[in-house]
Amino acid sequence: MFDNWLEFDDLLKLAQDNPEHLENWRKSQVDSLISKAPEEFQRRLRGLQFQIDCERQKHSSPMGTCVAISRMMYESMDKLNQALLGEKAEPRPTQAAVVPFPVSV
Repeated sequence: MFDNWLEFDDLLKLAQDNPEHLENWRKSQVDSLISKAPEEFQRRLRGLQFQIDCERQKHSSPMGTCVAISRMMYESMDKLNQALLGEKAEPRPTQAAVVPFPVSV
């Protein structure tokens, strides 16, 4: 399934030396994986990848992208859990209160 994946060190070097090539490689790997999925799932997978790509474009930092995509996964798992438990989905708060930590000198 992952027959032409690169080793971590190779990916790191590619990211440092040629990020455009790395991005092209990533896209080709995603397309390859989706095309190997059963046909009835491919449309949904392409839609999901579109959402992920949109999140990647919205954020200026890799960490921001990671947090946003993690949030997408959490929300999806929460919806699945609610469906399995037969609960009605209630909107969850999107922001939390920030509690300052005391500064010790």
